[in-house]
Amino acid sequence: MPVPPSNPQETQAVVAVLIIVGACICAVYWRTALRVMLIAAIALAVYGSVVGIDAVTSLMAAHHR
Repeated sequence: MPVPPSNPQETQAVVAVLIIVGACICAVYWRTALRVMLIAAIALAVYGSVVGIDAVTSLMAAHHR
């Protein structure tokens, strides 16, 4: 049984409501939100460094063969 396509306006409305709710939570708990964003930024930076080092090592290994 095929799934009917979703309505783009409904999807945009749901995304808008989620953004508004998130903004309200951040406004109320702004100190906690800043900490969460800082932790997320550090985690993404560490992940990017690990992926970058892995890419460089794989390039070096392929180059030396």
